[in-house]
Amino acid sequence: MRRREFIALIGGAAGWPLAAVAQQPKVWRIGVLARLPLMHATLSAFRDGMRGRGYVEGQNLSIDVRWPQGTFDQDPSVVTELVNSNVDVIVAQGTPTVIAVRRATSTIPIVMAVVGDPVGSGFIASLARPGGNITGLTNIAVELSAKLMELFAELVPGMKRVGVLRNPNNPFGTMALRETEDAVRKLNMQVEVVDAQTSDEFDHAFAQLRAKSVDGVVVLPDATEVEQGRRIAELAQSARLPTAFQRRENVDAGGLFSYGVDINNQFRQAAFYVDRILKGEKPAELPVMQPTKFELVINLKTAKALGLTVPLIMQMTADEVIE
Repeated sequence: MRRREFIALIGGAAGWPLAAVAQQPKVWRIGVLARLPLMHATLSAFRDGMRGRGYVEGQNLSIDVRWPQGTFDQDPSVVTELVNSNVDVIVAQGTPTVIAVRRATSTIPIVMAVVGDPVGSGFIASLARPGGNITGLTNIAVELSAKLMELFAELVPGMKRVGVLRNPNNPFGTMALRETEDAVRKLNMQVEVVDAQTSDEFDHAFAQLRAKSVDGVVVLPDATEVEQGRRIAELAQSARLPTAFQRRENVDAGGLFSYGVDINNQFRQAAFYVDRILKGEKPAELPVMQPTKFELVINLKTAKALGLTVPLIMQMTADEVIE
């Protein structure tokens, strides 16, 4: 081999690693944050949504899932560590999560999911033009509370007095309570409101509701209600009180039924926002999406324990029946 050809060959070989590096795709880093550990199906829905848009973990995508030990106030480092890890986008589930992330960053794009009132909570300027670093999906739906109460009245014939259980520290609670009270009164029923967010407070709340002779209890959506799901179910069954929720996790834990946003679908749609942001669009200009799909989940085992008969048509139209 001639000397000039050998030098050319060596020179070309030296460039091979650089060429290989240049061809490697950028790995986008997505942080997923929630108040409680996300269900496997929910994360799978988000991954499916990202995969459908050409993102594959281990190739051009990395997903970092985190949640606090307790509340965000008790474990603030879970948010600061995620923000400092230089993720490209943060997907935040629930109002308390968005509050915590918003305090930590005003520059990293945030895609919210399962959030009640983003305008009233001050997260965005309007649904059409969010105006900051936050966009995504909201739970707001005018007909939701009315439909939930119609289903509750069908499940519990003769219902006259309804208890409403809420976490007073959830910013969404005020709007959710107002809508629920309106829905109850339109059905010519009375409302009894009690507050709770700890195990002892739930014990006291159900004792109050039983003393007030309510016929059923609507539990407003909040992370503490999900966290205390089994305890709420035990207290409700002990008091012989049917329960209605917007979160299906409470029905899995033993509640009577839920009617609300399909959380898995919201996370699948969150991938749409993440993709748009990664391609250069600004959260401030991406309109917030309102829910179009709701799911009805009924726990037949709980219904039987309470002596209730679930109408066959309701069983047939339910998205899931737990037996």
